Amino acid sequence: MSLLQLYGYARCSTCREAKRTLTEAGADVQFHDIVASPPDATTIRRWLQCSGRPIEDFVNTRGTVYRQRDLKRAQFSEDEWIMELTRDGRLLKRPILETPDGEVYVGYHEGAYRRIAMGGGD
Repeated sequence: MSLLQLYGYARCSTCREAKRTLTEAGADVQFHDIVASPPDATTIRRWLQCSGRPIEDFVNTRGTVYRQRDLKRAQFSEDEWIMELTRDGRLLKRPILETPDGEVYVGYHEGAYRRIAMGGGD
């Protein structure tokens, strides 16, 4: 299997577990720390297109930043959310897994990650 792109936060235990699951199943993984280096708008737009999911599925609504900024009340357009996500990677739901064939998965599901790592998709 080709290189998988895993986007997450290095200090997040779920992201570390996701990476461990993939590598233990034999996958080559490149990890991107979204807090140290948030993805650009082009990357986020690619995720939206490839996943077919709305921007809201990529927003970390359980995170501290979301709650502190009271973003539940935000009436952002997709473009405005994308700009917010590029400014602060802590607002992104994590992990995000991108496969070489363009599939994008949001969140960690051990079984699905094992199947993906072994080349079976979900």
